[in-house]
Amino acid sequence: MSQILNGRGVSTTFDSDGVHITRTRQRIDIPLPAIQEVRTADARTVEFLLTDGTIQRAEGGNRVATSTFAEAVTAALPERRDPAAAAMVTETGTPPDRALYVITALCALVVLAFIGYAVWVGLTHGARVVMVIVGVLPLVAGVVMPVSGIAETVRRIVLKRRGVTVLARAVGKEGKQTVYRYTDAAGRARSYTCKRALERIQLTYDPAERVGAAHADWLPFVIGRVYVKLFGGVFWLIVGVVMVFGVLW
Repeated sequence: MSQILNGRGVSTTFDSDGVHITRTRQRIDIPLPAIQEVRTADARTVEFLLTDGTIQRAEGGNRVATSTFAEAVTAALPERRDPAAAAMVTETGTPPDRALYVITALCALVVLAFIGYAVWVGLTHGARVVMVIVGVLPLVAGVVMPVSGIAETVRRIVLKRRGVTVLARAVGKEGKQTVYRYTDAAGRARSYTCKRALERIQLTYDPAERVGAAHADWLPFVIGRVYVKLFGGVFWLIVGVVMVFGVLW
């Protein structure tokens, strides 16, 4: 039996291995013998009282889903709890990505520079500033689409050369995306998210961790997707450049 409780910023899965609480940068795995009691702290919160006295909490989306989840876990608990099992509770997390902070700072600088440029156009060319503002959409699309297409091409090539294929199992949700869990060759548990809704998928990961994992996909569909991103991006880039910077010519 497998059941999923989705709340704000957290997804909790219950299966034969135990309870798994997944947050953005944290995952907690609790074996069933380590759970002394399951209770609902309020209409949308489940509390797991462990055999060592500690408490883990998970938020649900609504009253019915929360109570149903608590009842299902309670029914599956073994008759005899194991006080030593609490030591088997594992918590894994990922450190903040510094590269993400750098990218965010660069994006902030670009936004500030554009605001300054738009103000200058408004003061010197009047109504032309409307064209500059509207042109941001195709300009951004023209940059993001080719970068995304190139990144996917590089990832697929790298995975084709040295990737390892495994079977991943769905463990929860992050918004509209499904979170999958798999174990690499070194025995480490890893996560992968995509928009598929299957219980199990095949995916390929890079043992060198230079590129991200990718699920198996039909080759013509991958080629078509990359083609649209590359050439569609070039088209929108030209449109955006003309709309935004045409006033300078």
